[in-house]
Amino acid sequence: MAHPASALAVPILASNPVGWVVLGASGYLLYRAGKKAGLAQEDGIDQPGLADRTIKGAMKTAYKAKTKIDDSLIRTREKYSEMWDEARMEASNS
Repeated sequence: MAHPASALAVPILASNPVGWVVLGASGYLLYRAGKKAGLAQEDGIDQPGLADRTIKGAMKTAYKAKTKIDDSLIRTREKYSEMWDEARMEASNS
């Protein structure tokens, strides 16, 4: 059974020009995805599944975020270690 909100979405989209553009674009994208899938099957190319591609994309994003955070932490540690050393030297001199 279809979700009640999805039953309302199609008439609302089809009742205005922007909805026609959205429906047309989504239909075209589905057509291209199906065409690529059909070509991959004909050529015998083993494509990874959608779940595998999604997980791989999430892993790549997490890795990029981790490297940016690590770089930021290294710069911050260097900045404050110099300040710590200066404060320690000033405290020991007074």
